[in-house]
Amino acid sequence: MKLFKYLYPTIIISFCRTESYGQDSVSIMFYNVENLFDTFDDSTKNDNEFLPDAKKKWTKSRWHKKTQKIAQVITAANYPDVIGFCEIENDTVLKKLINSNLLWKKKYKILHFESKDQRGIDVAIIYKAHRLDLISVKPNYIDLKGKRNTRDILSATFANQKDTFALFVNHWPSRYGGKKKSVPKRLIASNKLKILMDSVTNNFPNRRVIATGDFNDEPHDSSLAQFKDYEFTSFKFAGTIRYRGRWQFFDQFILSGNFEYKARILNYEFLLEEDKKYGGLKPYRTYIGPRYRNGFSDHLPILLKF
Repeated sequence: MKLFKYLYPTIIISFCRTESYGQDSVSIMFYNVENLFDTFDDSTKNDNEFLPDAKKKWTKSRWHKKTQKIAQVITAANYPDVIGFCEIENDTVLKKLINSNLLWKKKYKILHFESKDQRGIDVAIIYKAHRLDLISVKPNYIDLKGKRNTRDILSATFANQKDTFALFVNHWPSRYGGKKKSVPKRLIASNKLKILMDSVTNNFPNRRVIATGDFNDEPHDSSLAQFKDYEFTSFKFAGTIRYRGRWQFFDQFILSGNFEYKARILNYEFLLEEDKKYGGLKPYRTYIGPRYRNGFSDHLPILLKF
């Protein structure tokens, strides 16, 4: 598969552990951006839901508005050094994002591979090449053994003057069809990630290892329970996604225990709206079913700083 890299291309609020963080710190954000598609029909993918003449009427204007909203979140987070995404269609939407008026000066570069996901949604990374050196990058295929294809685990190793760290960006199979029925697929993804993380910790004991993503499970679920040798970030906010009035922690950082960090859910006020059915607040989405809401995403982003 071809790697696409491009030379294109505020405010971290309260963070879990206490330590001072200066200019040598590294910040990593993850964001499930809820179906960031372009408006072009790709005959190799099932992207028909997000086309101008589809029921959702996904126009260039709506694509532009969503791009600006994602850039707004990145700006509010003070332009993290590395950002992992899921639910992006291709490098075209990423180029539009990093060249937006809010981000182009930051000169983010893109790491992206096309996966075998039927809908064409992938994981990806953008990072600041002037802050970090890219040592390696690889898509890691998840074999669901004859079931529907899913997204790869994107692994990348970065270094600065003081540290080297391995990052794994995930988007595990959804709970479509029910949690119990779909859990075997997430267990396959879990086993793959565990092998990848253990390989780094065994071969490079001093290297920092960070997995992040939308796991479609919470830390107490069986797919994540096997990561007992690693740490899960604890968050003060209620969750990253809300389903039928209940907050859940689908978006997480899983860390090797050899470094200090701070982590938080970016629950900015502009990312939330009133949940009129169940009460309280919920993420301000782009769509609810076919109905356009002009929001951000059905997930909240998360941020790690070390």
